[in-house]
Amino acid sequence: MNANLAKHGMRLVGVKLSLGLMLLVGGVVFEAASVGSATGGIPLPPKKPAMFQSASLVAGETADQKANTNTGILTDDEPAAPVASPAYKLLYTSLRAELREGRPTYALKLLEKDPLGKKIRNAEYDRLRAIIAQSYLVEGKLDKARALSRQAIARSGVQAPLAGWVGGIAAWRMKDYDAASKYFAFVAEAPIASPWLKSAGAFWAARAANRSGQTRAAERWLDMAAKHPRTFYGLIALRAQGDDYEFNWSEPTMGWGQKAKLQADPLITEAFRLADAGKVNSAISLLGQSTWMGTRERREQLLAYTLKQQQSALSLHLARSTKDADGNFYDAALYPVADWQPREGFKVDKALIYALIRQESRFNPHAKSPTGATGLMQLLPTTARYMNDDAEVTGLTRPGVNIGMGQKYVRYLLSDSNVNNDLFKMMVAYNAGPGNLARWKEQLKDVDDPLLFIESIPSPETRAFVERVMANYWIYRIRMGQETPSLDAVATSDQSDDDYASAGQQHEVLTLALKD
Repeated sequence: MNANLAKHGMRLVGVKLSLGLMLLVGGVVFEAASVGSATGGIPLPPKKPAMFQSASLVAGETADQKANTNTGILTDDEPAAPVASPAYKLLYTSLRAELREGRPTYALKLLEKDPLGKKIRNAEYDRLRAIIAQSYLVEGKLDKARALSRQAIARSGVQAPLAGWVGGIAAWRMKDYDAASKYFAFVAEAPIASPWLKSAGAFWAARAANRSGQTRAAERWLDMAAKHPRTFYGLIALRAQGDDYEFNWSEPTMGWGQKAKLQADPLITEAFRLADAGKVNSAISLLGQSTWMGTRERREQLLAYTLKQQQSALSLHLARSTKDADGNFYDAALYPVADWQPREGFKVDKALIYALIRQESRFNPHAKSPTGATGLMQLLPTTARYMNDDAEVTGLTRPGVNIGMGQKYVRYLLSDSNVNNDLFKMMVAYNAGPGNLARWKEQLKDVDDPLLFIESIPSPETRAFVERVMANYWIYRIRMGQETPSLDAVATSDQSDDDYASAGQQHEVLTLALKD
């Protein structure tokens, strides 16, 4: 059962691995042999229990199949890092394979001895060292994680922001808050860090500064984190400051006669037909060829039309590149709603369902992953059948059916003893499976802080999933005029008399219990 429920695995890692493999198959060769040749002379250590799951893209996938996996970049996700060299990608593939088997020391030896390691730029080398340091962090080898991070920072500085993040979490877990604040500040100010990493660094810099008595510095870092209001830590920082969420819930309007022109445009008509058939990537490609994408004003017209036609998947895509005359994103399109209804009605907070759909399928009812997860909420047929008392479930691409089974699964997870109605832990279980959640809880049983728990779990894909879905969830609740007690909980967790709330207090206010 757990194998079926642990349906998502390491999807982001799989994407990156497949990129490296495609480069190798395509004939991109460096030196006389591939990275694997460097294993000569290094005794292969025994495998440890795998830290990561893998659901990598398979060779020969169509563009639409790839688009249906959870790899799309949304607003505030766009990384600023320079494009990686082919040599870096090949090394990354080889090293990540070792890290997935729980062998960071062996991965480090490979990096040091492989000829490709001498071909890549210092910054790329140190980014790979940071990834290995993160693996040491996951294993609880804090001294090794911190030392490797320090080496990467000493040579490459802000070109290796992940090293600062790993060093910061390691120092925090060692209760060296002064050092942690310096590491996190480094991340927050790294120009190539993504908004998600910048806001995380700034928020944790504020936490660490607060614990080391640097009140003014803590306020400054909170201000910096709050500049990214669509990220997990940006939202928490805004709430911690008591500031308003200035989202733009207005929708663009169509000018006089524009609706008729859009209806008559064959490219738009065909794009909508493809989107209805689940071929969202092809539909997006067609939209890119349209003259309606040529100017900001015409993109607004097209976005308004997709919203009116309930083309949520296309609206979400267009909203990433469309702003109003004042330079504001249309959050009503970035966080779309639809008129889908499960047959039995919503039994779970609609904001949570939309949050999961936005991350899992990007509002494509026909989305299907290589592992067979299907529809808006990316359910495996085996999971749907289990939720349906072992009766077969047909029509998982139909929104009402998929949402109905999906919300049953959410309720099932909330009642799991390892979740115990905790919203964060439910997200972990939804992405990685209840079995992995139970294992990670045991590994991290001394971690009381919910935010530290999330940052300490082994799967980077699961960490990203939890933070993105929670950000979606809070923003949808804000859009729907609902309170956000779980956001309030984490935003005020450092303000209790005991410096931060106990695990019991945290659980009490992080509980969804179908009433949040």
